[in-house]
Amino acid sequence: MRLSKFKITNYRNILDSGWITTTNITAFVGQNEAGKSNLFEALYCLNAYVDGATYDDAEDWPVDDWKGRKDAKGKRVCEAYFALSIEDIKSLFDFSRIPDEVSEGDENDEPPIAEKVDDAELLDTLSVFAYKSYGQKTGFSIKDAENLGLNVEKVSDWALANLPKFVLIQDYNFSGAQVELDQLKSRWDSVGRGNRHLLSTEDQKILIVLDLAQIDIDDFVEKGTTADGRTIRQFDKRAASAYLTLQFQRLWTQKKVKFDIDIDGPTLNIFAEDEAIGFPVRLYRRSTGFRWYVSFAWKFTHASDGEFENCILLLEEPGVHLHYSGQRDLLRVFEGLSDTNTILYTTHLASMVDQANPERVRIVESRDNHLAINHGVVSSQAPLWRLSRRHWV
Repeated sequence: MRLSKFKITNYRNILDSGWITTTNITAFVGQNEAGKSNLFEALYCLNAYVDGATYDDAEDWPVDDWKGRKDAKGKRVCEAYFALSIEDIKSLFDFSRIPDEVSEGDENDEPPIAEKVDDAELLDTLSVFAYKSYGQKTGFSIKDAENLGLNVEKVSDWALANLPKFVLIQDYNFSGAQVELDQLKSRWDSVGRGNRHLLSTEDQKILIVLDLAQIDIDDFVEKGTTADGRTIRQFDKRAASAYLTLQFQRLWTQKKVKFDIDIDGPTLNIFAEDEAIGFPVRLYRRSTGFRWYVSFAWKFTHASDGEFENCILLLEEPGVHLHYSGQRDLLRVFEGLSDTNTILYTTHLASMVDQANPERVRIVESRDNHLAINHGVVSSQAPLWRLSRRHWV
């Protein structure tokens, strides 16, 4: 499924964004405090890859409509339409269609899939509508589902199973510093294993590394208490290091780097080694731009189960710490990923906007202290916008 358009309402400084159409790659540019982050955070909750992301009317309801907060429950925040490929349509009909009646003696015959599945016009008309409100789970519908021979409840089940995962990357604070696994385990236990989102960003990222490495933190801490366990753990970390290196290299094109997860007792360190130099350096000593790329690569790997597909990436200021050549490389990576994913990102950098494709640009403005969107590169606040050598300002 592909995100084709979305709308945000009743969320922080967004009263009504209007319908925002998206392309496979869409850049959102605008002044600070215009509402770009709010836009992404509201959209993220529609189908967040991390459990627990939701709307909180105490924090998220617009402050200039505070009286309306008492009726917030059930009020829409995010609405979105997703276009379907012909493969999606066939899967949908196969899973959700109402079985055709069969005549006596034909019980073993496979009911035919509705002829509408092969109708090319459905590609232009059939879409999944998803929505999320305060205090409610994400809902789904398809226009005229029953007329198409689809079971409405099964449509929702199918959509939930097939909707792309939203991956929000908005921080660059993956320090790469050493971690005491026993202390991390204790912090996780204190918030509850089902509440990973309540941990610090740094703790969440280390847990992502452990997940990718197929390392169970309880098992790893336990193995560290015996000599045999520590020996077995060495094999686990080597396999994990090789996998993380492979996944990172699929997204980082500037030079070859390999990673080594080193665990001594309860202490975990991550080393990065440039192939050309041949000497490992602890990750926290690498540049901010490099550490952002590591965070991006591994979080995306985690969300997509290593497949790098069927995700909607919401990236805030990607490439802000990269050299110009690194930003160009990142845009080329986006082009490759857009074949199987949708990428939405914010930026203040002119070098991160593909000026050959103005249809990909959305300008975020603040009008009467509320977010407003312009499609294309022309702003209604022209005096506030100019393209300098490096920045939209």
